Amino acid sequence: MNSVSLLTGVLPAVLLVLGGLSLVGLAAGRPRHLLVVVPLAAMAAAVITFILFLMAESVFHWWNAAFPRMLYVYAGLGILAVILAVLRIRRVDAAWDRFLAVTAASLALTAVAVTVNAAYAQYPTLESLISPPRPVDEALPTRDPASAAGLPATTDANWTAPPDMPAEGRIYAADIPGTTSGYASNSALIYLPPAYLAQQPAVNLPVLVLIHGQPGSPNDWLVGGQLLDMMDTFAAKHQGLAPVVVMPDASNADNTNWPLCLDSDISSSATYLAVDVPAWVRQNLAAGLSGGSQWAVAGYSYGGTCAMQLAANYPDAYPTFIDIAGEAEPTVVQGRDFLISTYFGGNESRFTAQNALDRLAAQPFPDSAGIVAVGADDSVYTPEGRQVYGAAKAAGMDVALQVLPGGHSWQVWKAGLANNLDWLCRRLGILVS
Repeated sequence: MNSVSLLTGVLPAVLLVLGGLSLVGLAAGRPRHLLVVVPLAAMAAAVITFILFLMAESVFHWWNAAFPRMLYVYAGLGILAVILAVLRIRRVDAAWDRFLAVTAASLALTAVAVTVNAAYAQYPTLESLISPPRPVDEALPTRDPASAAGLPATTDANWTAPPDMPAEGRIYAADIPGTTSGYASNSALIYLPPAYLAQQPAVNLPVLVLIHGQPGSPNDWLVGGQLLDMMDTFAAKHQGLAPVVVMPDASNADNTNWPLCLDSDISSSATYLAVDVPAWVRQNLAAGLSGGSQWAVAGYSYGGTCAMQLAANYPDAYPTFIDIAGEAEPTVVQGRDFLISTYFGGNESRFTAQNALDRLAAQPFPDSAGIVAVGADDSVYTPEGRQVYGAAKAAGMDVALQVLPGGHSWQVWKAGLANNLDWLCRRLGILVS
């Protein structure tokens, strides 16, 4: 199932054709049906779609960004199919006719789902939809940092894969407490590469902290980002070596006001990510023991903004970063004034003291390096990414701008990490030969 694409190829094409034919079938009928019922149903679908638009983008801000307008057209067609199916069911008695109407509406809605998925690439394959990757149902294999005390960073020059090393890495769930920050958190996900899972010899691997988007959770990196396959493919080329990947919860345990990777009146999210998470990883996984040179942070969209925030506020903790389609600064849908009021009690200087662009303008960052990746078709986030790149460059960071094919979707978010793994692992010290 992992080879069956839901984005291109036969299956999505067939589903779109079936959905279109189903809508035509529901609209077909006698002259009165075509001239009266279908137009009235279309008007009702348009009204419902407009209400959906207002609820999604003006009232509840479901997407935390503008939804592609064409997808509202497809949604309207799906709603039209449901209305026509209900009307057909009401006027027929035969169970078979009712079954056909329900089936037609279901196929039309499936076609709408295919278009939405194609826009965001959230489920790239059939397997990612039906049987997505999940953490293993066993305890995290922790290691005492004393076991690797004094051990240099493990690299492809000083490492030989032992016979007992597994062929693949594994995903685990773990609770990382906010010991210093007091931050409330849902469970994190952790990828341990094959080299870590080998019994001997001891390793001192680097750590990549990956931050998800909003709305979202760490699991999105497994589904849309296909992280397990990505990291295992890399490890297979490098004797089982890959970073330990930590995917923390960036929602503050589903707080109504997401914490924005800031220390604010909402929560001390930045301290959690830059102090608590690294301390826990060093203590429990004996990874990243050689200091900041072994640590990197990356994220997409909301997580990309977070990655830049952490790189600018904690350059010793995260001197390496990948900002994938992030914003120029942390934002909330209610606007900057709401953010300043809600998060900082109206004190704007508390915000600017942590805002990445303000920090980049105030001091140099000669030891930091990063990638700013944006989508060629992303008209909202790409200009902001260019602004971030310019500010980082002016602050002395060794930074590159990458414009990748696609919009604000996993087509860009996944590639922003996958395309830069070699660069990242040379920067983190795994690849030296």
